[in-house]
Amino acid sequence: MDNIGQSPLKWLSRITMLLSFFIFDAFWTTWINKIWVNPIASQIKDNTWWIIVIYSVIISAYYYHSLKEAEVINRHRYKAVFIVVFLYCICLFSGKWDYVLICDYSRYLAWSNFIIIVPILWEACICYQLNHKKPAKNIKPELEIEKTNNVTDSYKRRAVCESAYKTLESCFYKEGSFTFSITGIWGSGKTTFINILKEQYSRNNSAKSIIIFEPWKSDTSDSIVKGFFAMLRDELSNYIPNISSTIDQYVELLLDEESGKPLKIIGKSLHSIFNEDKNPYELIKEILERTKHKTVVFIDDIDRLNAVEIKEVLRLIRNTANFPYIQFIVAYDKNYVCETLKNNGINTPDRYLEKFFNVEMSLPKSEERVLCNELLTRFQETINAIWGLEKDDLRITNMVYYRPNDPTNSIIDNNLVTQVLHTIRDVIRFHNSFYLLAKAYKDQSAEKEVCFQDLFFLELLRYRYLDVYTILCNRPFVLLSLDDNVFLLNDNYKSIIQNNLSSDEYTEVVTDILEYLFRNRGKDKAIYNLRSYYKYFMYRLDDKILTVDELMSLAENDDAEMIKSANQLYIRKYGLEFENQIGELLAQIYKNNGEGRTFGYTDIYNLLEKLAKSTVRGLRDEIYNAIIPHLQQMKCIDNRHFKALLHLYDVVDFKLETTKDFDILDFLMAILVQKNLEVKLRHPIGQEESEVVYDFLSNTTHPTLISPALSSFKEAIENGDKAIIDDLLIDLSVLSDIQLKHFENEQNKFSEDGFTLFYNCQSKTDPKTHRVYLRQEALDIMKNEIQNNPQGYFSMFIRKGETSNPEFNTVSPEPFCVTIFGSYGKFEEFLKKCKNDNQYTIRVKNFWELYKNNDYRPIEFDRQGSVQEKIDNCFINEIKLLDELKYIKNYLNRGGKVNDKLKRLFNKNNLYIKFRGDVYRMMENRISDKNWLEY
Repeated sequence: MDNIGQSPLKWLSRITMLLSFFIFDAFWTTWINKIWVNPIASQIKDNTWWIIVIYSVIISAYYYHSLKEAEVINRHRYKAVFIVVFLYCICLFSGKWDYVLICDYSRYLAWSNFIIIVPILWEACICYQLNHKKPAKNIKPELEIEKTNNVTDSYKRRAVCESAYKTLESCFYKEGSFTFSITGIWGSGKTTFINILKEQYSRNNSAKSIIIFEPWKSDTSDSIVKGFFAMLRDELSNYIPNISSTIDQYVELLLDEESGKPLKIIGKSLHSIFNEDKNPYELIKEILERTKHKTVVFIDDIDRLNAVEIKEVLRLIRNTANFPYIQFIVAYDKNYVCETLKNNGINTPDRYLEKFFNVEMSLPKSEERVLCNELLTRFQETINAIWGLEKDDLRITNMVYYRPNDPTNSIIDNNLVTQVLHTIRDVIRFHNSFYLLAKAYKDQSAEKEVCFQDLFFLELLRYRYLDVYTILCNRPFVLLSLDDNVFLLNDNYKSIIQNNLSSDEYTEVVTDILEYLFRNRGKDKAIYNLRSYYKYFMYRLDDKILTVDELMSLAENDDAEMIKSANQLYIRKYGLEFENQIGELLAQIYKNNGEGRTFGYTDIYNLLEKLAKSTVRGLRDEIYNAIIPHLQQMKCIDNRHFKALLHLYDVVDFKLETTKDFDILDFLMAILVQKNLEVKLRHPIGQEESEVVYDFLSNTTHPTLISPALSSFKEAIENGDKAIIDDLLIDLSVLSDIQLKHFENEQNKFSEDGFTLFYNCQSKTDPKTHRVYLRQEALDIMKNEIQNNPQGYFSMFIRKGETSNPEFNTVSPEPFCVTIFGSYGKFEEFLKKCKNDNQYTIRVKNFWELYKNNDYRPIEFDRQGSVQEKIDNCFINEIKLLDELKYIKNYLNRGGKVNDKLKRLFNKNNLYIKFRGDVYRMMENRISDKNWLEY
């Protein structure tokens, strides 16, 4: 019935046409026969099948496409099909037309019926499909829209609005309009304030008409006037007859739009006759004054307009629409409007605005706790979704409520975020931008590569102070300096900021943000780390950067597959990626749980132990370079970590050139002196710590490094402050036992490592002669080993001095060979018992013969050929020369004379040992000429 009331002519024409089928049936019969039956329908009798098939296919194709795309019923098509079917049924049952039948005597079996059935069936299918279609999932939007209607009272100002309404509901005057302005910064809740007032006016019926005028939807100042008076006319015409034409005339008068149309001229003339040439403005005032019709006009967001449009709205509410019993309630950002007016010739915009508004209410500053609570609620959701932290995680709260100076017991808040975000709208917009950024990191699997707190404050900087953000992004060294791979603020950064900002207040806020970002320490993946810095501006990761996830994912494979994957990663990534990432990972071990330790030291150390087995030398070097500073720092969480840290020492190959800088003596000083270890462990030292260190020293995989270091340590202690001896974690005698155990456990005691361990089994050192005395247990072990395998001992028996000239060197025996056997005689007895069935035994016997004839002193060779070749030749030539000297001595002992032949034989002999000197003196005593000898 409502539809009929809205368009009665349309419904009257429909009913008339329908009735005409029954009243004027002859007319319709004649024309339908002429238009459709005779020229078309009667001609298709022989081709009915083809017509039906083609028609059905076309209609079915159309409906099939519509069925896939349809979300609601197409009511226009539905009505058309219904009307056609209805008319067809009238014709079918009237009996006045002939139909092509499938079989005789039944018009219900006509072929044309099938043509009608096709769309009916498809319409039924569409209705069924839409009625049984599963409703679309109500997906919650990930971003929050800045609502302007039906917004919640976030600022808790309903009581203030209701109080204002109680006053305003009585402020309707017959003298003219009353104007009330609500001012506040952008997003301060002006729209919410207006909405609550609207609700009060509507609920209490204190005004007959409520008009919501939005001038920013108009594109010119004239259209603002037209739009407002059109709304006013339409609203008042529902209550006051004949006011529409008066308002229209007033608008034309305002806009000087004299129309030349005859009807307009006649209408104006009649209007002026009946109204005695009164001014339309006065007529409107008289009508409203007489009817006392109360109207409230709400105008919001005039700060969206330019200066000309703002002036037009102000002129409207104070001059052109200054009618009785009208209230204008206007909301705007006063700072923006004043600035706009000032830039367009209004020197004192504050005084200018006073002329247009009877009263002004300035919305108060948003309470910081309200803003922080709104921000916290949103960021708890986002941090939980992106970083997986619990919503009540204290780090999120501390981030939102961060105070630069952290004042306490103050009723005035000093939160940093509220100095940047002033309104709920700011909170919404800022959170939206942060969420998009964080989601980008999440989609790139890079969220764990940045610290969410730093990302929060960096985005806060970008949100309000883009110039400073741009400097950090593109030219960081303008504000920052780099020290040991850490960014620090320059000394003059404040003056640079002042040059880029317009207010000292802004400078203070920016300074607080930068201080947070680049002065605080202890955050994992912090922006001040050189390695992390550009991750905060890329929103993605360079695929040649090694991430923590990539590194730790290696541990999921078996050892062989892990090493293979690590080698491939090492090739694909930038140089030093493993070193830097492992260094950062080791550093975050010391983060407390509040800072979110991701991986425990056990996982990290186990991974490093496996990676150290890589066959790629460069990869191992990077791993060791990352571990060594960690060992040198040696900060310990607890005793279990201390034990694991000592085990990490065994992972490093300290024989490589890249590990030479590690000072093992300092390392031993740190773990063996109780006061030093107490500093590292940060708790009193007891038996448990002693056992941990003892186990490490006893079972180390680097005994050849630890044993000499222990010797140096013992020497430093004995020659240094004697008081330290009482502060040792392990007694010196026990350390000596550990060294002996290292030698005893060595499988190949005749290797270089074996002799290194043997020589460090020291019992004492003579302070005057610096002669080293070995422990008798070590000597006994070595003697027993020599007797069981003399050939192994003899292979390491000959020792050369260290010179770069291959023809100038000394050759000496293993230094403790006599000490092992007790005397020269006992060693020589052992040597005689050894069979001459291998080159090592022959070499040692020949050397010992030379050594003995040199008075058991090292033999010197100088420009007599390669020393190493002499050793490799088992000193055969030297033994021949020794035999020649023995021949000369025997000859002289038998009373032989020194002749020229004997002199030449002696001079040709270049075996410079003590025995040669003895022969020389014998020859000298036999002859008077002492210049015969050639040297």
